[in-house]
Amino acid sequence: MRTMALLLLAALNAGSAEPERLLAEGSALRDAMALPEAKARHSMVHRGEPGKSMFNLHSYLVRFEGKFFAMWSSAKVGEGDPDEIVVYATSADGHSWSVPKILADDPDGPEGPLRWIARGFFVEGGRLFGLAALVSTERYGERGRNVVWEDLELRLFEYADGEWTARGLYADECMNNYPPVRVAGEYLMVCRDKNMDLYVALTDSPSRGWRRISIPHRPPLERLDEPSLHIAGDNTLQAVIRDNSRSGYLARSISRDSGKTWSAPVRTNYPDATSKVFVGRLQDGTYYLINNPNQKGRDPLAISFSKDGWVFDRPVAIRKNAPAFRAPGRAKPSGSYQYPHAIEHGGSLWVIYATNKEDIEITEIRLSDLHR
Repeated sequence: MRTMALLLLAALNAGSAEPERLLAEGSALRDAMALPEAKARHSMVHRGEPGKSMFNLHSYLVRFEGKFFAMWSSAKVGEGDPDEIVVYATSADGHSWSVPKILADDPDGPEGPLRWIARGFFVEGGRLFGLAALVSTERYGERGRNVVWEDLELRLFEYADGEWTARGLYADECMNNYPPVRVAGEYLMVCRDKNMDLYVALTDSPSRGWRRISIPHRPPLERLDEPSLHIAGDNTLQAVIRDNSRSGYLARSISRDSGKTWSAPVRTNYPDATSKVFVGRLQDGTYYLINNPNQKGRDPLAISFSKDGWVFDRPVAIRKNAPAFRAPGRAKPSGSYQYPHAIEHGGSLWVIYATNKEDIEITEIRLSDLHR
């Protein structure tokens, strides 16, 4: 028995010796555009409308009361414009969607500096909640010298009887990437502060406030963004992180004490176009990682798989050969699929994402068609 226990422990710890090894074989993504495309069904959630909603990004998905809910950030022209709001739509089958309605409206008019950024859904106690970040002036080009997001607050909204109601401040100075998870009896979120520096927010009750735990980082990994958190098979917490210094690879940080301390992030061997990544886990225990593995641009959007949450392989494209954009706007890359979120439902993986930051689309992939 002791020998078996030692063998099991060794197996669980095998991946932990190589935190840089996120991709099993580097050659698997050497030519991302050559990846086979998964058998899938693609549908439009919302097509951007000229003069009304030609910027759409930050999409999230959830199931509640027997239907799909999607939320995303929307503006008339481009990303970060002062008229950016959060909208949502619903669907019974995941393919036919309602006309978007407002979840968080512009608080000071289209010319005022305040705007909203969609931050995701969570369900707790049978109730559906949404998160949105409120910010004013934004100075991306001054990161490291000045505040990037002025007046940053993460606000809570609740859905009931067909309406969203504002429930006030959820976390101060937190640009989360995904909603909180429960770990060892506490709520945990990975956030960026007003200067875009990463930290972990922990609390036993959001109403009593959050304590901050820094994720240590130093050059060349001092510009880390948009982390995705998962619990690996050995119960380590892992943050897979976009490297905004444009190395072309994802980074990873690890916690072995339920998020109370974190390792210094390391650059992994998993290629990335410098975009948002999402790591999830299927009901059968399989982990999946969705990102843009083409270092030259956000096409294709691809998925790979892991048994232990440490090392991923068997990549396939979810979408590739994106169309050109229909209208220019701030920070809108033409020919792109980006910013994925996914949930499992009804024997399928449902992936929501933005095309050219103009349209919100959804892809259904039957799990039986995935080689996991």
